Amino acid sequence: MRRMFLLPAAFVVFVLGCGDSVARQIHVSKAGSDSASGSRAEPYLTINKAAGVARPGDTITVHAGTYREWIKPLHGGSDESNRIIYRAARGEKVIVKGSERITAWKQQDEGVWKAELPNTFFAQYNPYSLKVSGGWLNYGNWHHRGDVYLNDEAFQEMETAEEVRETKHSWHCEVDEKVTTIRANFGTANPNTKQAEINVRECLFMPEITGLKYITIDGFHFMHAAPNWAPPVIELQTGAVGPRMGKHWIIENCTVVNSRCVGITLGQAPGVDYEDIEAFGDHIVRNNVIRRCGQAGIAGQKGATRSVISGNLIEETNYRREFGGWETAAIKFHNSVDTVISANLIRGVYHQKEGAFGIWIDFGNQGIRITRNIIYNTQAATIFLEMNHGPTLVDNNVIAGKAIRSNSEGTVFAHNLFVDCGYKYNPDTKRRSQYFKPHTTKTVGSKTGTAQDEKWFNNIFVRTGLDDVKDGPGYVSDYNVFLEGAAKSTFGDDSSMVNPYVSGFAIKDEPSKATVKFSVNENPLRLRCPQVDAELCGVFPTVGQTIEDRYGNPVKVSSDINGTTFTRPIVGPLANLKKGLNTITWLLKQD
Repeated sequence: MRRMFLLPAAFVVFVLGCGDSVARQIHVSKAGSDSASGSRAEPYLTINKAAGVARPGDTITVHAGTYREWIKPLHGGSDESNRIIYRAARGEKVIVKGSERITAWKQQDEGVWKAELPNTFFAQYNPYSLKVSGGWLNYGNWHHRGDVYLNDEAFQEMETAEEVRETKHSWHCEVDEKVTTIRANFGTANPNTKQAEINVRECLFMPEITGLKYITIDGFHFMHAAPNWAPPVIELQTGAVGPRMGKHWIIENCTVVNSRCVGITLGQAPGVDYEDIEAFGDHIVRNNVIRRCGQAGIAGQKGATRSVISGNLIEETNYRREFGGWETAAIKFHNSVDTVISANLIRGVYHQKEGAFGIWIDFGNQGIRITRNIIYNTQAATIFLEMNHGPTLVDNNVIAGKAIRSNSEGTVFAHNLFVDCGYKYNPDTKRRSQYFKPHTTKTVGSKTGTAQDEKWFNNIFVRTGLDDVKDGPGYVSDYNVFLEGAAKSTFGDDSSMVNPYVSGFAIKDEPSKATVKFSVNENPLRLRCPQVDAELCGVFPTVGQTIEDRYGNPVKVSSDINGTTFTRPIVGPLANLKKGLNTITWLLKQD
């Protein structure tokens, strides 16, 4: 006879977990306690408490409120079926801030208030005693890593206290051995009764352990991180959110606002074998809003390998133009392999004198696909392909404004709509970047920036064409349409079409949305375009591969910017291109 015993529910969860893993539902609430059980009825108070106890298969549900902490996971999941999931409760707004509210301001002058804080207030990280610093930071490097916010709007840092007196919504700091003094001009606002905040945390969600796997972050609002400038020459690249060279992370449906430098970092970290492609990367970063980051929306050295960056809105990068240099871009990756950048809306990238690119694929990247994106309003190049040896496939994008810049080889441009956007090639014979055994991170050799094997098929050019592009070995251009004075190449385009038709191209900006409108007459519809695939593009000799997916399967460009299958190859990014007005709408998709 089998005896039955009744056990308390919480005890059952943990006992069952000792054998086969049983997923736990862990809850966090501002009404909770870290000495509670973590159940729905008895939630924890902090996300970090949940992060400390979570094991593979567990889901951490965080309920509405503002959480002022740096979340540092201690464990990762074990496989795709046993992730550790961090999620905001459905329908509830969960804000994670790297700032603290200050209510001890003393008025000094009209609009100017002073806060004096003991350095111990900042524990081990005082962003007001630390300046942004690092490689290729070429202007504004007197700025500090902290910021001052009023009702979540960041102020402008000034070099002197006198400038603060003269400038509304500005601040200045001084730090001695014991005290941090911050002066800020709040205009007519009283910072002690309004929401005045300052930075105290470097990151918001990033482990201190390298290599955690299978973690999902879903639905959080991340604000006010204070990371340093993150060039590829430092050992650890930080940002507001990042996996610290983990593997198989999913970062989705989140908002990242006002990170001092990088929003989401897929950057390098110590303790990783970078020649083992199975050791890191494979992330999905999708459907996020990344806004007002000082250096880049998404960036990283090596860690973006095999990752998919999809459906994100990245805007107002370096909007204050306080500091910058050769790392400023909405998206910037170094040394990544088989990365896909798809269906993102990128707009508003700014600088004082350099940088400010839309998508910057910089140095030793291979097997990259840039597809279905809309990019416009960048002060420098919309796309910069720097020192890569291919293949890079750029297809089905709308790219408007500044010219694409390159000193790479082996790039295929197919089915794009280019508006006022030429192609500027500047060879680099002084530097060498590596290339890899296909679909690995094992270096085969290195080479200078070389103009060869660039290809343009089935594109629409408006107002600016390919006439400035000098011929190079393996260059091919054909079956393109050139509108409104755009000129074809001097080395090809025998089957292309030059058409004076005025497209009426326009982009309408809306919150979380952009609408592209343009017209064509019947002539482009008559062009019999080829199928853009591995057979058409051939094998690129330097790297020994054609356009392929991460598994080595040949790629065929078979669908358009909306994911609609081409019934036949046709110019531009729309499978259903028609005579008259055509519309493309990008809309943020968040669960």
